[in-house]
Amino acid sequence: MKSTCTCCVEAFDIDDADLEFYTKVSPLVGGTTLSVPSPTHCPDCRQQRRMSWRNEHTLYRSSCKNCGRAIISALSPQSPYVRFCHDCWFSDTWDGKEHGRTFDMNQTFFDQFHELHQAVPQLAVSIWNSENSDYCNYIGDVKDSYLLFGSVYSQDCYYGSPYYSKNCVDTLVVRNCERCYECVDCRELYDCSWCQDCIGSHGLLYCRDLQSCDDCIGCAGLRRKKFCIFNEQLTEAEYKKRKSELDLTNPVVRVTLQAKLSELVAAMPHRYMQSNKTEDASGNFVYESKNAHDVYYADKCHDCRYCAQVVDLKDCHDLNFTEENELCYEYLGAYQNNRVLFSLFCNRVNESMYCIACHRSSHLFGCSGLKDASYCILNKQYTKAEYEKLVPKIVEHMRQNREYGEFFPAGHSPFGYNETVAEEYYPMTEDAVRSRGWRWNTDLPYATGKETVMFDQLPVAIADVPDSITQEILGCEPCGRNYRVIPQELAFYKSQNLPLPYACFDCRHRARIAQRNPRTLWNRICAKCDKSIETTYAPDRPETVYCEECYLKEVY
Repeated sequence: MKSTCTCCVEAFDIDDADLEFYTKVSPLVGGTTLSVPSPTHCPDCRQQRRMSWRNEHTLYRSSCKNCGRAIISALSPQSPYVRFCHDCWFSDTWDGKEHGRTFDMNQTFFDQFHELHQAVPQLAVSIWNSENSDYCNYIGDVKDSYLLFGSVYSQDCYYGSPYYSKNCVDTLVVRNCERCYECVDCRELYDCSWCQDCIGSHGLLYCRDLQSCDDCIGCAGLRRKKFCIFNEQLTEAEYKKRKSELDLTNPVVRVTLQAKLSELVAAMPHRYMQSNKTEDASGNFVYESKNAHDVYYADKCHDCRYCAQVVDLKDCHDLNFTEENELCYEYLGAYQNNRVLFSLFCNRVNESMYCIACHRSSHLFGCSGLKDASYCILNKQYTKAEYEKLVPKIVEHMRQNREYGEFFPAGHSPFGYNETVAEEYYPMTEDAVRSRGWRWNTDLPYATGKETVMFDQLPVAIADVPDSITQEILGCEPCGRNYRVIPQELAFYKSQNLPLPYACFDCRHRARIAQRNPRTLWNRICAKCDKSIETTYAPDRPETVYCEECYLKEVY
């Protein structure tokens, strides 16, 4: 059936598979089925609303309200939220139930939850099981790293979002990579730089969509090749000679390589979606998944829809930045949850709704910051019988106020819209944000005009750049913001003969995002066989796009 989004006023489809899912995840509480209604927002507006609750990159200097030590926080100094460091937040020195309150049927649920959420201590940044990686956010099992966001199981990495990787710098969603630089959406690479959509390869420079290739420069669309430059096959001796003549610290050389690669990419056929070992899937970058539709950067997902940057999901719709969940809906962050709806940043939580940052708990409704708890409403403890009697009444109250079935309002987010990942994927002007009643932070933690050295004062060759550069302040060429180079980063550039970055991390990150296709599906015709396909290449784009069968015949 067709519906109209109450946010963007665009029409969107709700089909039988969607309706079946909403029935499947509808909670059963005390013998009462709390039927989940059809969404009022289209998939994009639902994702935008969820993302408005996630601030990855905008970090501030602060102090822990509990122990007083200096910390880094995702919450701005003007935020009314109480900030705790990791050790204090996970300690037994406080209990979220201390802030419990009785539900008031004369107030809306979202207003009552908002008051509770502001009273409960918040994790300054989300760092799990990690070591010497304090200047990061939303990371787990990370060691000796700096400015990583949404990263897990990585070591000695700086700037970006590597997964299961080591010694990588400036990346965007790379998995199982080592010694890689400026790589986007790559897997199983070693010693590669400026690559995108490459898999299982070694020694690549400025390459796009290569698989099982070694020692290639400026190549696109190759499979199982070695010693190629701009898709031309060379002998090993020829390749090594021409590579030795490249000075990657010279910006003219880099611009030339990128320009020639872009020409190759424009001329090659493009696969309608990046995927492997999938069945009945749509979206982009989908691996080892089945019955997964409109999903992006998804691994091992079954019976899922409208998800992005997820791993190991089953029977889930509308999830972002999460792993190992089942029967979840409208959820963001953390992992290992079962039947959790309209929630974010929960871990090992079951049979719960409208919760934020709860852990190892079950049967919660409208709770924030609870650990090892069950049968709580607005952080107040109830017996099982009391809980099962009250929750259906609250849900009915929410239905009357048109709240049940909706995610937390973007206007209640602790962050300004311009601090969040929503702004990266759904950019809006300050006036447009404020017109919706959402927050905008005008006091971001970025300094300008404090440079202590100019780039024209530095040697071009990275080998000649003094170690003292790590004590200097640089100015970003694109935006003017100040930034530094850390010693580990400089050591990486020197070991790889790479240039110093002339842009701050935020501009480098946005440049990587700009290389990607949008997370939107269009109907298009295969350029070779006229088969109908769903692809992230819009119909008016100039690329030649092939269906799976035609692409495999052409490339492999």
